[in-house]
Amino acid sequence: MEEDNLLFIGAILSIALGGLSLRLVRRNQTLAWNEAIAAHILCLMFITKGIQNAATGYFNQATGLEWQFWVELSFTMDYIFSSSVLAIALLYPVPFLRNMKQVKIGLSLVGGFAIYRLTLDVMGLNFTALGLPGIIYYAAAILWGSVYFRFRLISPEKRNDSTKNISLLAGLFATLVLGHIWMWWPGLILQSEYFFYFDLGRGDFTSTLWDYMWMSGYSIGIAAGLAMICTEIYQAINGDSSKLLFILLPYFVLGVIGFSIYTAYDDAGFVFNDSTDLLQIWSIFTTQLHFTIARPIIAMYILLKFGLFDINNETKPMAKMMSIILIVVATSAILELVQAVIPINEMISAALLGVIIAFGIGWEEKSFQNVLSNQAHLRNYVDKKWFPEISIPRKYINRIDLACLVYCIISLLVAFVIWEMDILLQIAIERGAQNDI
Repeated sequence: MEEDNLLFIGAILSIALGGLSLRLVRRNQTLAWNEAIAAHILCLMFITKGIQNAATGYFNQATGLEWQFWVELSFTMDYIFSSSVLAIALLYPVPFLRNMKQVKIGLSLVGGFAIYRLTLDVMGLNFTALGLPGIIYYAAAILWGSVYFRFRLISPEKRNDSTKNISLLAGLFATLVLGHIWMWWPGLILQSEYFFYFDLGRGDFTSTLWDYMWMSGYSIGIAAGLAMICTEIYQAINGDSSKLLFILLPYFVLGVIGFSIYTAYDDAGFVFNDSTDLLQIWSIFTTQLHFTIARPIIAMYILLKFGLFDINNETKPMAKMMSIILIVVATSAILELVQAVIPINEMISAALLGVIIAFGIGWEEKSFQNVLSNQAHLRNYVDKKWFPEISIPRKYINRIDLACLVYCIISLLVAFVIWEMDILLQIAIERGAQNDI
């Protein structure tokens, strides 16, 4: 129940922040072409991720065959998340697409990838290797990883605040996508069963090849994370520390603690067989908390810190509202989780919530002003070759929002058809029967 509640809270948080952020991004006419596209996609990514969280929560509570509708809706929204990761990684902070032709081809392929996977679902080929499972982890590790290392290890004479900001931003995006994977790094290094025993579909939906491809994405994500934190430690020792070190470190420390918990249970295959209370609690406070709370926080920080919002007297109240929503919802969610583990009197918990929220809002006011007055720049004193100038009218960028809306409507129709035709149920029966044989 705690996991379901966290999913619904995460859904509210993601949709609210994504929707309000989209309004602010659309009003910002000063963004460069790649920043504008990336900002739009980032907002849409969290709106659809919120829908996915809600769909997953309803699936967990389903008692009849309607579970197929919620599962398919969750899948289709995840396709938007995967495509968004690919698109942003190709464009921001440093664009890999260097001219208009490359932008058209690249974004067409990214959009086509979501439609392609949706088509596989209709054909009953979901959870096959044709869906290229784990591709977003390759994209995050290789694209953002290469940007991070290129600018974090740049020669000292070329190093400045902008190069540090570029590496920080690339590291933040990598953390957003790969953070939950980094908490399993000891399982990969020490070849533990809880890492290599991987069966997301529990034998019914996924093949061995699908599981292998997904796990290979996890492996390259962990490798990139380990290389990044080693780089940050090395740079800190040499007197060039970064905020990213303090963001990465908790994930890898939690990985060490989680290793002792997971290895205590012989049948602990990631979080999929966590039938014991301890494993459930650990999963909720680590991976699930990253999915539902940490990701929106990282996204909000990126939008504010790197100037993707145009904060003025007109837009400032809305930006502050988003920050307050983030603090209130995240604080109440974490307190509810703690209360579920450690029974606390309702009056005491209500008082604690009020105190924490009051403290959080006061802290938000100071932090909000600090972020606005110290926004990070990416292009100052950096070779112009890294940022090609492409003229794209803003009306065409705004059409990305309409395309996402059309996709969501189509996804609802597809999910309804799959439910009515019992496609997922038939797949489960067929593949389950094959496994029994």
